Order: sequence, then C-alpha cells, then structure tokens
Amino acid sequence: MPAMPLSLIKAGETVKVSRVKGNEDMKHHLKDLGFVEGNEVHVVSSSGANLIVTILGARFGLDTKVAQHVMTVSE
Repeated sequence: MPAMPLSLIKAGETVKVSRVKGNEDMKHHLKDLGFVEGNEVHVVSSSGANLIVTILGARFGLDTKVAQHVMTVSE
C-alpha cells in the first residue's frame, strides 16, 4: 500500500510512520515528538486545518501543513 501524508488520515484510524519529509529543522522537530519510522500514530480527531493525534502515549495537536510532512502506511 502506498504511503499517505498524515494530513489525509481520517479520525479513528491508526497508521505507522513510514518516513518524515521536509527540511532538517522540520524533521528534527517531528523526530523529537516521536514521529520516527515504525511508530504508530492514532488520529483522534481531524477538523479543518488541525489534527489531534496520539503517539507514544502522548497527545499532540498538529497543523495539517506540518502533518503533510509525515508519511504513513496502514497497518
């Protein structure tokens, strides 16, 4: 199955991070939050320009512009 940006994942779905795109600052920031290859991400809600996700037991709010840098695959 092809990788999809996290920004396109619907609420209630759980996916795995396949890679993170973007400049080094963006990659480093997302890595610090736990967005590394193989980690599971659960989309709690998706509304307009924001996502609420859980990863490694923590809940984060992400702008969809940031979420577009996280490529995911279905489990």
